[in-house]
Formats: sequence, structure tokens, C-alpha cells
Amino acid sequence: MHLLLLFPLLFRLSGSSAVVTCPEARGSPQGSLTVKCRYDPGWESHVKYWCRGADLRSCKTLVRAPESQWGKKKSSVSIRDDRTRRVFTVTMEKLRRQDADTYWCGIERSGSDRGVPVKVTVGPGSSADVTGPEEVTGPEQGSLTVQCCYDPGWEPYVKYWCRGADWNKCQILVRTTGSELEVREDRVSIRDNHTSHTFTVTMEKLRREDADTYWCGIEKAGSDPGVRVKVAVGPVVAQCRYGPRWEAHVQRWCEGAGGSGCAVLVQSPGPGPKGKGKRSAVYISPEERAFTVAVHG
Repeated sequence: MHLLLLFPLLFRLSGSSAVVTCPEARGSPQGSLTVKCRYDPGWESHVKYWCRGADLRSCKTLVRAPESQWGKKKSSVSIRDDRTRRVFTVTMEKLRRQDADTYWCGIERSGSDRGVPVKVTVGPGSSADVTGPEEVTGPEQGSLTVQCCYDPGWEPYVKYWCRGADWNKCQILVRTTGSELEVREDRVSIRDNHTSHTFTVTMEKLRREDADTYWCGIEKAGSDPGVRVKVAVGPVVAQCRYGPRWEAHVQRWCEGAGGSGCAVLVQSPGPGPKGKGKRSAVYISPEERAFTVAVHG
């Protein structure tokens, strides 16, 4: 029997707040998808790139934007850096099922590059006006956040979060007013960001019975576009606190008798290794300088 221990294995986070984007992108076979990666002021002159692989440090660069705003294309992948708006756009065309993988929006810098992971899915009917995570997990009595992305043009439309396996009959829990103001209903809140084309849902004081199928939706005449999100709620296994200046580092939950050789089950941000990691999740509370580990399933 292996002893399960928690070691605060912290190293410099590859994907810090220097660059942000939606965590998932979807497209249909032979179709295309576009990912917009936004970055902070001060990174305009740095080289931007799009690479493939689970680890930013070893991923394969597919295309990069030199120190210019002109788009660069390699095979079926192109990139364009707009320094005025501080966003670089990646487009993948002629998608194949084998293109499904983890990719990174990356920025070159001296030392460790900055980047954020993007899960790319390719399948029938995957192309959509709104996208979101397939599954999110939150700790019992804690909270979880879901970020759903939508295409340009949907900014003034009402966004909502509803519950139920049937998209046509789900119960709307909270909806926006068409503005960027936060709306709160009981333990659920929603806020739309027209600039980043995302709306964020937060569920607080989670209960076991909150586990269910939910939907990110957009109201429109006719059939609403939406994406299904599975919500799981698990009991807290441990909560670990850390000191100042460690907020931008990766937190890990691993199994084994020694910190240097333990098997990583889950880490933040993004999914951890396969296997037991599928039953674990890490939740970060930067304002409290703590991360919580919960197990579900």
C-alpha cells in the first residue's frame, strides 16, 4: 500500500497572467478553428508562438510571429500578432481528428517562456458559437468557476447558466442583462466580458447535490447556442497554505514516500497526468494563498 503524501512542489509557472485565452477550442474535421491569445502591456515586441504538447518546456513549435505584426503561416496553421490590441491570433485549418491535443499560446522571453494551455478538440459538431470546459470539479463547501467563450458578435446578447441533462428543458439559474455587470442569484453569479468574449460563472458553497449537467448558453431568436459542462463535487482531502510570492507557481498533489520521486496525480493549472489524477482536482485561492485538493468519482 502506498502512502499518499502532499508535497508543496512549486516551480515557476509557465502560464502566468502575461498571456490569457480560453482553455478550450473546438473544430470539425476539415474545418477550422481560431484561438485569440491576449497579453499584458510590455510584451508587444516579444516573439509569440503556438506549440503542441502537454508541457510548454518541451512542446513542438508549429508557427511563430517574429517581431512584426504580419501574419506568418506554416502548412495549415497561421499566426498574427496585433500589438495595438495586444492579442495574437492562431488559426488552424483543414482540421484532422489527430490534431486533437494540448497546445500552448506562448511568448518567448529570457529564462522561462510565458504561456497558457489550450485543449483542442476535433469532432463532428464540435464547431460552435460558444465553448467551455467539458468538466469542472469543486470542493464541498467551496466554490468553482466556469469560463465560457463565445465568438465576436455575441457581445450584447444575454448569457446564462442552466442545469439539466436536456438542453431544451434545463433550468436557468442565472443570466446576464446583456451588459458586463455581475448578476448574482442565490449561490451562483455570472459576469460577461465583452472585450475577451468570455462569460464567467461562479458557484459557491458547493453541496454534493450540486453535481449535475449544466450548460453555458446564449439567448437568441430561434435555437440558443450552448455548450454542456459536467459539474462534480468532491470532499476536501487537504488544504495547503503557502507564503507570499508563491502565487504564480504550480501546485501539485502526488503519491509516494519521497517528494522528489512521487507520482504526480494532479496539478494546477490544467489537468494532471492520466490515471488517478482523473479523480483528483486542485483549487486555487490566491487571495488566501492556499490550494485545496478534492477527490471525486
